[in-house]
Amino acid sequence: MKIKWEWLIIAFLVVILLAGGLFFINKDKKKKEAEKQEQSKPEVVKLETEQDKILKKYEKLELAYNSTINDIEGVVSDDNINLDILKENLTQILISIREEKEKINESVSDSTKRATAERTKQLDELLEMSKEVLAERIVEINESNKKLTIDNRKLYYNLKKSVDHFEKEKSKNLQLNEKVGQIKLKIKTLEAEGSSSNREIKLLQKEKVEIERKLVESDKTIKLQNEQIQDLGEIIRKVNVDCYYYYERGNSIEEAKIYLTSQGISEKYVKYFIRKKPDIYIEFKIASDLFGSEIEKVELKLYNTLNVEIYSIVKIVSSEQLKIIIPNKNFAPGKYSISLKAGDEDLILDERYWLKIAK
Repeated sequence: MKIKWEWLIIAFLVVILLAGGLFFINKDKKKKEAEKQEQSKPEVVKLETEQDKILKKYEKLELAYNSTINDIEGVVSDDNINLDILKENLTQILISIREEKEKINESVSDSTKRATAERTKQLDELLEMSKEVLAERIVEINESNKKLTIDNRKLYYNLKKSVDHFEKEKSKNLQLNEKVGQIKLKIKTLEAEGSSSNREIKLLQKEKVEIERKLVESDKTIKLQNEQIQDLGEIIRKVNVDCYYYYERGNSIEEAKIYLTSQGISEKYVKYFIRKKPDIYIEFKIASDLFGSEIEKVELKLYNTLNVEIYSIVKIVSSEQLKIIIPNKNFAPGKYSISLKAGDEDLILDERYWLKIAK
């Protein structure tokens, strides 16, 4: 009887052990399945918004500009290279980058996104050109025992690219002015036809407002590009010429600044130029450290298609910003060029500025 009780106790213990083992095996299995399910769940990816992308671009630009300014501070100053001017320009741009970041943090409209994309591209290009200047300066310092002429070929190339973008933007500006003029003319025609055209007039007015908005953006871009080119031009002691005439000057509704570039102008503006003979305006900026002791006067010459000089004027330099007006007596359609010299030195980047008064 004693043996039976012992067997019963042993059997009872075995059952408990088996039940416990099964419990822990089952628990472990459930835990593994839960882990497997958790791993198989799709990972939640936070989508990067357009605003995030724009902010990242500006943060990268801010770091790059800061780094370049620090590099400049590590180089001794040299009046001939104008590193102080370069540093000042980059510092001003850095301030504007921070201001843009603040605006982006507040809100980002579609028009702001488009303008920002173009602005970051311009800032990238400007930074690359600035780094070229700095790199050349550092090379000169490392070779201080040798008399070296600084090789500005890369800087000239990059600056030339900026000037090309500038000229293209002016051509785009001309096209926008043309579109606005066409819509205005169409609205006048429809208004004369009477009330049956009201719906079409409203659609045209809406289109006109949109193109005028683009025209305002283009004007701002041209102003910004011109300032950047002028700032960089100071470093290599060259000027960027801006050339234009006024269409319907004095008419508050029709007046427009028509830029004269090598790309030409539309037939409408050619006819106006020939018929009304508006004056041609030439604007440029001379670096402050050049005029005075070095440059007291500049000579501007205008040449026709046959490279014959048809107009010249000598201007006394009394400030950085200069404006010269060429009176329009009888300019025929064709291609013209402008030279600007201080003594024997050509001040324009490519020696001449080309303009086309034709389609």
